[in-house]
Amino acid sequence: MKINYKYLLILACGLMTLSACDKLLEFEPGDVILAEDALKTPEDLQRLLNSNYDVIGNLFDGRVQVLSELLTDNLSFPEDNNDYAAVYGRQTNFFTSTTNGVYSDFYRAIYRCNTVLESFDFIEGLDDAERSRIEAEARFIRALCHWSLVKLYAQPYNNTANNGHLGIVLRLEASQEPLGRNTVGEVYDAVVADLRFAHDNLPIENSFYASRLSAAGYLAHVYFLMNDLPNASLYASEVINSNAFSLDSDLDRYEQDNISTETVFGIVSFSNDFRNDGFSNNYRSDIGTPVLSMSESVFSTFSLNPSDMRNDWIENNNGSYFSTRFNGSNYFNVPLVHLTGLHLLRAEALAAQNIDLDVAVADVNAIRTRAFGEGINQLPMDAAAEVIINAAREEMFKETICEGVWIDYLKRRGTLGEEITIRNAPYDCPGMALQFPNGETSVSGFQLNPEGGCN
Repeated sequence: MKINYKYLLILACGLMTLSACDKLLEFEPGDVILAEDALKTPEDLQRLLNSNYDVIGNLFDGRVQVLSELLTDNLSFPEDNNDYAAVYGRQTNFFTSTTNGVYSDFYRAIYRCNTVLESFDFIEGLDDAERSRIEAEARFIRALCHWSLVKLYAQPYNNTANNGHLGIVLRLEASQEPLGRNTVGEVYDAVVADLRFAHDNLPIENSFYASRLSAAGYLAHVYFLMNDLPNASLYASEVINSNAFSLDSDLDRYEQDNISTETVFGIVSFSNDFRNDGFSNNYRSDIGTPVLSMSESVFSTFSLNPSDMRNDWIENNNGSYFSTRFNGSNYFNVPLVHLTGLHLLRAEALAAQNIDLDVAVADVNAIRTRAFGEGINQLPMDAAAEVIINAAREEMFKETICEGVWIDYLKRRGTLGEEITIRNAPYDCPGMALQFPNGETSVSGFQLNPEGGCN
């Protein structure tokens, strides 16, 4: 398969030697060091920017995706991991180390991005085009971090009429000043502003880093969760119609030596630098009993149609059900935004607007052709909008199993008025939003999430 290196999140900090910005990285964010003392040249600024990709790589090696998956009914109770059991049981507290670590790491990247954005005046020899690109990349990463945090630590967008419910701390400056929580609406406004700036200022091709199409892919997903369907379908179409990507023919987006041709944005692993431990350490069933097993309902759903080649993704081992998606390799690449997801997102968005239904049908059928074979289980070209929506959701569930996506789609449907229950509890019950770390309680007036109440 042809390697497609476009628009990938590569962990460049691990490949580059940090010089002056070592000073900043060693001491941030708690100690005091002035950016003008650590950053002098465009190369220094680029290295600091690249260090953010490294942090993101360590977060999306499966750590973040597993936490999201634990909030669904896709997994069985994790018997041997207390932190995972707390997330699964919707009983995290401010001492839960796994969730606290994820929280801190996201803000570490945000702090570094803000440092980059505030350092341009200290840099000699930085031309306008380079400055624009660096600013766009930093804002892209900052948006990704804030959006990931608000989805995990707050109730979803549209859960209140004006989105005035509490979200997370929105940090747009390189400061350690204690701050209270912003509203979910404010956080989403900032995320969209950052991504749109990134989209408008990133180059179409940007080697291994964030690009215009990377930002378009994320905007499609953000707008979809906001239920802004015209913008969701617009940005999804920009990526799909660019013809820069093609659907992976063998169902395996998590490839070792090659990068899937449908990866719009993702993480690259190397044989001496694994960036997939959160998947391998939790799901691999070919090297022993995995930490996380799938629920019986997932196995039943995947087994419904014998023609579906994705049936092999879930195995029955004497009544225990394991994912096989990550078996067979010590390291592999991790897609974050991919063409499959954008096809299915666009299909639902168009059908919900009752427009371009022929395009929506083609989106669903492209995925089904790969899963079932040519001409099998296809939607008819005159399928009704409701039929398309249900088909797109069915395919999205299967295609993104273990990817940490499904919980966002369930919560969105709950905000639209569907009666969504997850393991016998409402989608927005206390505990579905993770608890904040203990350190935040030092902020006067900071409101923690309510705990418990889901069972």
